[in-house]
Order: sequence, then structure tokens, then C-alpha cells
Amino acid sequence: MELQKILDYQDIDKKVYACEMEFKQSKPAQDYAKAMSLYKTKTEEMLKSIRDSEEVAVICDRYKQTYKNIFEEMNGLNDVFDSFEELKEIDKYEKKIAQFQKELLNIERELTRLSKKMDECIEISKKSLEDLKKLEDIIKVRKIDMQKIKIAIEDKAKIYIAELKKLQSEIPENVLAKYNAIRKNKKMPVLVSSSEDFKSCLGCGMDISSDLTIKLQNKQIVECPNCGRLIFNKNWF
Repeated sequence: MELQKILDYQDIDKKVYACEMEFKQSKPAQDYAKAMSLYKTKTEEMLKSIRDSEEVAVICDRYKQTYKNIFEEMNGLNDVFDSFEELKEIDKYEKKIAQFQKELLNIERELTRLSKKMDECIEISKKSLEDLKKLEDIIKVRKIDMQKIKIAIEDKAKIYIAELKKLQSEIPENVLAKYNAIRKNKKMPVLVSSSEDFKSCLGCGMDISSDLTIKLQNKQIVECPNCGRLIFNKNWF
């Protein structure tokens, strides 16, 4: 690979990267990002309240069915009492009824608690929906402000992007693909020189293996195992 070509490409790309950072760090872009982040948070809150309410509804239905089953069984016991003649059997079933009544009381208490939980979920959903509607208006305004500065910065970067396109034809496709892959990981510069002793990456400062050191000494470009940048021999030229 002709190292100088890719280094020239990187020098121009640094200017594009600087424009990207200028846009990213601009107040309109940050305000827009904050609004979108808050919108996402509120959406998650509303979805959670909906999921919670669905779970409450399932539990309520289960308790209602249990309530119905117990009530039907109690009615059955009452029907049996009419034909019982032995008091000991009546005592036995009275205890059973007392047990049923206790269970029913517990179910009623739980249903009351779940009803309150359902009301809370509904209130959270309503509040989240109101907040989302307000945020939508805010996002529209902030998007307009962001687009204005985006257009201005993109216009400044056009000349650099055009220069990059010219150089792309002079760089092997596989090398350019590797460069772009590292670039997408927010690693800039992509290509960095080695340390004087060829034992570390000047991009992240971490040591590299002896095998990579030997390759660097033989003027081969290697990939840093820590940060993923491409390292070249400091004394290449």
C-alpha cells in the first residue's frame, strides 16, 4: 500500500471530521439530541406503564376467577347443609366456610390493591402521553434550528469531501474499507505512527506484541489489538 496516499487522504478527512464534531457539539444539535433522548425516555415510561397495567389485568382476572370458584363452592356447601342431620358434619363445613370467607377477604384486599395499581398505571400513561405531545412540538422547532447549522457546516465540508472522492480511486478498495470501518468507530486519526522502539501504538499508548513489532520494523502496517487503529513504522519515510 502506498502509505503517503492514505495519509494524504487522512489529512483531508481530519478536516471533514472536524466539521462533523463542530456540528455534533453545536448547541442546536445538542438541544435536539436532548429532546430526542427525553422523548425516548418518556416513551419507555409509557410503554412500561402499559405493560404493568396488562399484568395487573391478568392478575385481576385470575383473582376474579378464584373468587367465583370459591363463591360457587360455598353455595354448594350451603345446599348440602339443608340435608345434613349430624351437627359434627355441620361444624366441619362451618369451618370450611370460615376458611373460604378468609380467602375471599384476602382476594378482595388484593383486588383493591391491584385496582389502585391500575389507576396509577393509567395516570402515568396519561402524563407520559401529554409530555410526548409537548415534546413533539419542541422537537419540530429544534430540528429546524439544527438543520440550519447542519446545512452551513455541510457547505463548508463540501470542498474536503470532493477532495476525498478524488483520492479514493488511488487507494485500494480493501484498504479504504478498513479505514472507513475504523473511522465509523470514532477512531480518528485512523493511521498512527509507532513509538520509537516500535513496541507501542501512539494512538492509544498501549504496548503491542513482539510479532507486530517485527512487522513494523519491516515496514508493514499492522492493526493495534487494543484500539484497532492502523500503525505504521515511524521511520517509514
